[in-house]
Amino acid sequence: MEDRIETDSALARLADQLEGVGQEQVRHDDRLDTFEKSLHGVRAHVYELHGDVTEVRQEVAGLERAVTDTREALNSFIEQYGRDREVARAQAELTRLTTVFQADFAQRKQTRALARGLVHTLTAQAVHKKMVNTTTVRACAEERMLLEPTYWLAPAMMAVAANFRSDTEQGDRAKSHASTLDAAKAHLFFALTSSRLGNETEAASWMDTYLQSLNPEELGQDFCVVLDAIASNDLGEETLGYARQAMAGWNQSMHHTPTSTQWAARLRGMRRRLPEDGYAALRQTCGNQWDALRHGWELATVPGRTLAYLRLTFPDGPDGFDRPVSGGRHVESALERLINQLEPDEAHLLEQMRRLERIIEHDGDLKAAGQAHVSVPGPEAEPVTFTALLDQAVFEPDEARLGAAARRMALRAIWPSLKSTTRRIIAESERQLPPTVTLSVARHSVTLPTDPNQHVPPGPLVNGLAARLERQTQARSDAVVRRWPRVFGALLFGVVTGTLVVPFVDGAWRGLFFLFILTAVVWILWEVFGIPLRKRHVREQGDQARNEAVATLATALQQREDFFAEWHEGMQDLADLTLWGGAPKQH
Repeated sequence: MEDRIETDSALARLADQLEGVGQEQVRHDDRLDTFEKSLHGVRAHVYELHGDVTEVRQEVAGLERAVTDTREALNSFIEQYGRDREVARAQAELTRLTTVFQADFAQRKQTRALARGLVHTLTAQAVHKKMVNTTTVRACAEERMLLEPTYWLAPAMMAVAANFRSDTEQGDRAKSHASTLDAAKAHLFFALTSSRLGNETEAASWMDTYLQSLNPEELGQDFCVVLDAIASNDLGEETLGYARQAMAGWNQSMHHTPTSTQWAARLRGMRRRLPEDGYAALRQTCGNQWDALRHGWELATVPGRTLAYLRLTFPDGPDGFDRPVSGGRHVESALERLINQLEPDEAHLLEQMRRLERIIEHDGDLKAAGQAHVSVPGPEAEPVTFTALLDQAVFEPDEARLGAAARRMALRAIWPSLKSTTRRIIAESERQLPPTVTLSVARHSVTLPTDPNQHVPPGPLVNGLAARLERQTQARSDAVVRRWPRVFGALLFGVVTGTLVVPFVDGAWRGLFFLFILTAVVWILWEVFGIPLRKRHVREQGDQARNEAVATLATALQQREDFFAEWHEGMQDLADLTLWGGAPKQH
């Protein structure tokens, strides 16, 4: 009975505990519901925050675009401001330089116009016919002298005006003053003016003085124009003689400078290049001799190639036909260029003005203005050396600033140098030419003369090589015999292997040793019965090698004749080149 009571009591306590657990479960469910509601609220808040972040991000992107647009607008404004500032500076500087140019050099335009008028043939005729008063001429020239006391053309005009009045004393003083200001231009002006007015003797004297004052290392465009006039005989025979003497002296002094090697380099560059596949058989049989032979052969082509080029460039020969009468147009061109030529200070100022104008035209874009700017030619623009001028005249006629007559005169000036240089090249080619050459084919060497006049029949040489190779082939064929030691060795190996090894092994090893035995049997059969096949193989190889060697030697012999015949013909072209140049004609 007591046990039952205790059991009931335990059950009651268990029921109370379960009821407590149920109540705790209810309270826990309430907490979970509360937490879930809170979680839903947090999630809604996160969604709302994500929307806000997206809006902020869009606003930031819009702000970045606005900042970029503002930066571009600012950069564009700064760039445009810089260009406007450059334009304003250029306009201000251009205005200043224009004022300076007008103040300092405006009178030179009138001086040049008066000079062109004074040196014109019609003016001289008008003065001689008393259509123009010499007093007026003197007054105009002296006025120019007063306005431009440092400009060489002003006293030069006074000398021309004094010549119209036959005032020798004033003319000499004016010539001396002009020569003091700019000797080269004054001397050239007096030479051209004297020629235009018909006084060739005085023109020749002044031209000689002008040529002697030049530096052959710095020749300007003036000399090129004058050389055209001299070569065209516009200045008379006496002037032509002085010019030839001056050029001969310059050319003579050139031999003592490193530039004398320029003609050698130029002529060597004209040689005929032997192609890589040219004379293949001869190159194959010559061995180490070929490089020297090829170089000498190429040098031998220099006279012929040079003569062909000169005939093409100067179809009328080095002296041409009788020089055509140009009517003085070269003198007129040279005189007009000399009068219109800007002085260094004038050209520098005009160059600055042109550069400023380009800046204004391109709205201050300095880079575009610099690319579009073309320099104004100055009085000493692009000077060239006498050597370079002659080189262009003869070997680069398209680049030369000379006419046909002047280029022929340049050719005549350098002709002695070209001839001596060509002779030295041919002498070097002769040193490269050996008396004999050795051809080697299949370890068989043949030494032959290089003189094409010494004919060597190819038949005996080719037949001798074929017979020698045939004997070698026959000897190798006869050497093919049965090699009994190898036969007995292979037989012994097979017997020993079959009797002492195979019975004591099994599996894969037995198969391997059976393979060894089979190989020994095949070897024995080949050594005993394969003699005819081996002899035939040796014979076929020998016949093929003999045919190739004979063909190579025959081709090499023929190429040897052609090669050395062309070599000697090339060296003989030196006489034709010398004959074409000949001696200068006496005019």
